[in-house]
Amino acid sequence: MTGPIINSTCLAAGSIIGAVFACYIPARVKSSLPLTAGLITLSLGSSLVGKAAHFPAVVLSTLVGAAIGELFYFEKGLETAIKRLLTRSKKSGDINNEELALQYITLVSAFCFGSMGLFGAVEEGITGTTGLLLTKSVLDLCSGIIFGASLGANVGIIAIPQFLILAGLCWSGNKIIPLITPEMLQNFSSTGGIIFLATGIRMCGIKTIPIITMIPSLVLIFPFTKLWMWLGF
Repeated sequence: MTGPIINSTCLAAGSIIGAVFACYIPARVKSSLPLTAGLITLSLGSSLVGKAAHFPAVVLSTLVGAAIGELFYFEKGLETAIKRLLTRSKKSGDINNEELALQYITLVSAFCFGSMGLFGAVEEGITGTTGLLLTKSVLDLCSGIIFGASLGANVGIIAIPQFLILAGLCWSGNKIIPLITPEMLQNFSSTGGIIFLATGIRMCGIKTIPIITMIPSLVLIFPFTKLWMWLGF
């Protein structure tokens, strides 16, 4: 459980550091660094998509997962909850609650559902090694500073769901691994890469893609991969 604790602590600490020193950071830097983070996210997503063992299964799980997420208002529900929180504790400035909510949703996807974190948590649960999560901790510390400076210390709240997700995967890692094949892991990585691409596109302000609606695809990819292999493709 060491990795999830360090990772979430780094995210929370980074957001606080960014908020504290925000007044010393020029506005042009605050606006450019999130774009750089978006570009990095796009690069990570591009590298992960190509890892698919069965890309048709990845496509199917992404489409069905997005349909399920849209049907049950995954992103809309999260957006509503975030707006309610923001009305109680709103960052001063010229950004309205709706714009803030969209940015927070993007960050929730990046920090909580990134393939590096999910794999790292499972890896620690299976082998006890924390290398991948420690690497992610450094990235999240830097990202926390970047977004804490522009959005405020509230970014650190994302560390709570992040810890719960990573800790749950870490705890269940040695229990679910007998059921997972290498092909499933490859396809899972590719599916996560698609979500990373969507996250990067939103960070760069290119298009507001509904990211949270695609989260069910990270679960569906396992049975869909099993089905694809059973069909002999």
